[in-house]
Amino acid sequence: MEFGHLLCTSEGGQAPLRLCMSMSVHDEAMVTTRGRQTRQVDGNHVLYHFLQKGLLQEDVWLFQMLTARLVASLGIWLPIELYSKMPLLTPHAVRDNTCRKDVKAGRPEAWGSPNSKGYFRDDNSLIKGIPTALAIESRFSEYKGARIGNGFVASHVWRKTTDGDSAPRHPLTNSFVPNLVWLPTQVAKLSDREGSFVQTYLQAISKKIYRVAAVSIHQEGTVGDAWALLPDPSGIPLQGLPRIDDLNFFEYTQDFFISRLRSIRKVQELIASACRSEPGPKVSKRYNEGLMLMAASQLEPLNEFLESYLNGLEAEYAQLLH
Repeated sequence: MEFGHLLCTSEGGQAPLRLCMSMSVHDEAMVTTRGRQTRQVDGNHVLYHFLQKGLLQEDVWLFQMLTARLVASLGIWLPIELYSKMPLLTPHAVRDNTCRKDVKAGRPEAWGSPNSKGYFRDDNSLIKGIPTALAIESRFSEYKGARIGNGFVASHVWRKTTDGDSAPRHPLTNSFVPNLVWLPTQVAKLSDREGSFVQTYLQAISKKIYRVAAVSIHQEGTVGDAWALLPDPSGIPLQGLPRIDDLNFFEYTQDFFISRLRSIRKVQELIASACRSEPGPKVSKRYNEGLMLMAASQLEPLNEFLESYLNGLEAEYAQLLH
């Protein structure tokens, strides 16, 4: 891979700022030994702190070269063929971290409950496990032919839409194939900083992979609407990006496509049933029960959106059979 032409300015295109060097309570603990308090460092977070709070401040060029190599060599992308046929993996779900129980905030567990528009509230765990059955196509021996296990995160490549809203909270971008990459946990943390070099570099890679890829005629509208919501990355020269052939991808299988299609159709049938105040197929206890408490007027837009999307998927499926 060629990495010799990356920008070597700073994070966000500005002069590097001195970041607070203190670690969060999750990253260290204070232990008392013979009356003295000593920091206890968590090795699960030390690589991130070394790169983000150490190397970035000392040598921006080296930081960019190293992190670019890490995300290009260790990121795992969804197959281009899947993108062309099924650009949204969970069109019925949106990211909502408040769905998880928080005792201090007095918030009960609500994962899988519907929001006010009927969308499945997820904290990213729904998306994270989607490709676990798929083998990895890679030149890296540790990845080649293997499947992801523990320690990987489904990262959103874009965290903000063009109007500044949350991309994971929008149904067109939450599970949009170009907006997802699986990274080892410590590497994934580097992509969480809005406007950072790592985030922008991933966006540039994603655009190179998918933006010019051929898309099914049945999905052109959905894909166009989704891309319109994602800001165009800038500042990364094309010659600084790896070749697509050097990247890692989950393999595409027809069984995976069919399984996802059936899963989405099941959700749509449940929502259609709820619009008629009738019980439908079971998706999850909270989701089923929550939909039955909602008015048809709240659910009809989502039902129409899913029906339209599924018509395109099923047209693709029909072609697969011939």
